Amino acid sequence: MTPEEFQQHLKTLSVRFKDTFSRYAPTAIGKIAVSLFKQNFQTEGFFGERWKEVKRRQDGKNFKTITRGERKGETRAVNAWGRRKILTGATGDLGRSIEYKVEGNGTVMIFTNPSIFGKEPYARVHNEGLHAGRGGGFTMTKRQFIGDHPALRAEIINELNRKLIEITNK
Repeated sequence: MTPEEFQQHLKTLSVRFKDTFSRYAPTAIGKIAVSLFKQNFQTEGFFGERWKEVKRRQDGKNFKTITRGERKGETRAVNAWGRRKILTGATGDLGRSIEYKVEGNGTVMIFTNPSIFGKEPYARVHNEGLHAGRGGGFTMTKRQFIGDHPALRAEIINELNRKLIEITNK
């Protein structure tokens, strides 16, 4: 390779790197983060750190009072309720509501879309363990599912390294 060809090769790589980091990287980061944060719901923890058990499964009582559909006041075993994963509720909307958006300056915003479950502070209360309820209310047990973590950073770095190797080998 001549010095001129080498110089042209470096210019080409520079353009490819800029393009990758301005267009590809933010989207890749968003997809990776959303995927891993949704996975936290399936593993019932934050990257391997288990959430505190919920009372409905903790006390071994898998019963629910029926108020509609069957005889009022009748109690029957509701096995699905007792076994349901933490924070999935009846619908799993909170976990499905995690999305990402690439901002104009190349940054990525990861958020829970409240339009999916209709409760603005709901995700933050669970993720950060904040005050919940009316009046005196109570402090929700922190069950983090979104946030910075070494495993998240490692996945992002692996993907960007893979892409850089792809660029340099073209």
